[in-house]
Amino acid sequence: MIGTDDSETKRYARCGLAVVLICLSVVAPAATTATAQEDSSPETADEFLDAFRGLEGQEAFEEYSEFEVVRAQAVSAVQVGEFGDDKAERMALVYDALVTFDEAYQLSQNGERAASIERANETSTLLDDLRSAGGSQYAALTGVALDRFYQDQGEALHESALATNDTRERLSLMDSAATAYQRGGAVQEYSNLVVQRQRLQSTYESDVETLNESVAAGETFLSECGDACGSPVSALTTHTTSVFGLYGDARETDGRLATAGDLTAEHGLADRSETVASLQDQSGDAVTSLAIASAALSLGFALAVALVAMLVAHRLAAWARDVEDSQIDDIVTSREVVHG
Repeated sequence: MIGTDDSETKRYARCGLAVVLICLSVVAPAATTATAQEDSSPETADEFLDAFRGLEGQEAFEEYSEFEVVRAQAVSAVQVGEFGDDKAERMALVYDALVTFDEAYQLSQNGERAASIERANETSTLLDDLRSAGGSQYAALTGVALDRFYQDQGEALHESALATNDTRERLSLMDSAATAYQRGGAVQEYSNLVVQRQRLQSTYESDVETLNESVAAGETFLSECGDACGSPVSALTTHTTSVFGLYGDARETDGRLATAGDLTAEHGLADRSETVASLQDQSGDAVTSLAIASAALSLGFALAVALVAMLVAHRLAAWARDVEDSQIDDIVTSREVVHG
């Protein structure tokens, strides 16, 4: 009994230890997250001072130096005068503006320019709040740098748009570039890009409509022509004299599919190029088969006509000989009568 009690006691102890470990595993990450959030959100003057000093030397602030000036001003501000609630609110907005802009800059450096603009929009919102909180001197200076950042992103996005062959991606990049230009106050660049994008959008929509119609026409023709158009013999035996009309349809369809192929290449529609290429191959085979079938049928008609012509000519020649012979007989008979 004593051994059994000791075994049960050890088992309960192990279960209790497991429960404690599970609780710690749940609580520890939460505590870490809470600590991280507290570290990222300074509240006292000393915390703000450490936070602003911790942002010194950021690459974003070196390139857009107005943010570095504001950072330095904030370092001085938290050390001078009373650090009341109003100042704490302003410093919090300044700090958040610096951090979000640094994040926007890093996203830009990583090539994530659309996400970079979205993060910069957060900075812009914070600057609006900063003005309302009495921090116009900070907002005005960083606003100049933020406008320049927007313009730089607009130029980079515009260049990326021109470099891509996919019109859909180009339109998206142009839209983002136009937004960046607009946010950065580059009115002329924004207006020019909007006009270019509208023109490209119109051309793209028209070309896609042509592409869709050409593909539909190709599928309809190949469905009607069937597998018989894959070879001259089957085309001739299946469609007989209809091969002449089908040959004309095949050439028209092949031309439309060639145009569709050019459009997929022009707009970088890789997802549709394979379908168009397959239809082109089939229509090309149909053109060749129907051309040979039409030529063979034409030759057959020509031979038939020639044979009929030969027969008629032979009959005419025989008739002519009969007429000539009858005339000679008449002449001979009349002479015999005269001399008789």
